[in-house]
Amino acid sequence: MLTGFIIAVALVLGGLAVMRFGIFQIRKFKKGEIRVTKKVSEQIAFLIFFVIILGLIVYSVNDLLFR
Repeated sequence: MLTGFIIAVALVLGGLAVMRFGIFQIRKFKKGEIRVTKKVSEQIAFLIFFVIILGLIVYSVNDLLFR
């Protein structure tokens, strides 16, 4: 039981760290410090990665709150 809790907390914290990194990247992009290429494959890969992270966060929070 404790192992499951530790894994769930680690997933939540990892997801929050990834989202925070994304916020930093968006701020840099808005300031014009980052140039973005318009390749569709990169956008699809980012979208899949983002959906996976959100899914892990929802799964972890659900596991923590509704046991």
